[in-house]
Amino acid sequence: MRGSALRWIVSLALAIAGIADAIYLTIVHYDSTALVCGIGDCHTVQASKYAEIAGVPIAILGLLMYVAITVLGAARFRLPAFADRLTFMNFALALAGTAYAAYLTYLEIAVINAICQWCVVSALLTLAILLVEGANVWFGLEAPEEA
Repeated sequence: MRGSALRWIVSLALAIAGIADAIYLTIVHYDSTALVCGIGDCHTVQASKYAEIAGVPIAILGLLMYVAITVLGAARFRLPAFADRLTFMNFALALAGTAYAAYLTYLEIAVINAICQWCVVSALLTLAILLVEGANVWFGLEAPEEA
């Protein structure tokens, strides 16, 4: 298997894990009794004013990001002629997601004074996707092989 195909699969797997995490966080946003928190204080984070933007749960925004990364990542296999563009789009989404996750982590630590383990999982998944997509961009910038 080519290195890029393996990285594409890793990125897809991470995004699918992110979808699962974001779905769970969306469910617990609306039903706090479903929240299981072994480490940290997830209830405080989920109940904070920072858990929503204009009434939309942050988890839904994360879910949309993970779904977009999954769709774009899967499209690379079906549309190899557009793989470079799709990779840049995934990288840009992951970069924005990582920056926002860093901001949310700052809020958890410095403002809310509580950490949500599921939010940390999401932040780490987003960072991992950024690293994999960064590698995809890096190796995609190499000169094409001679035919």
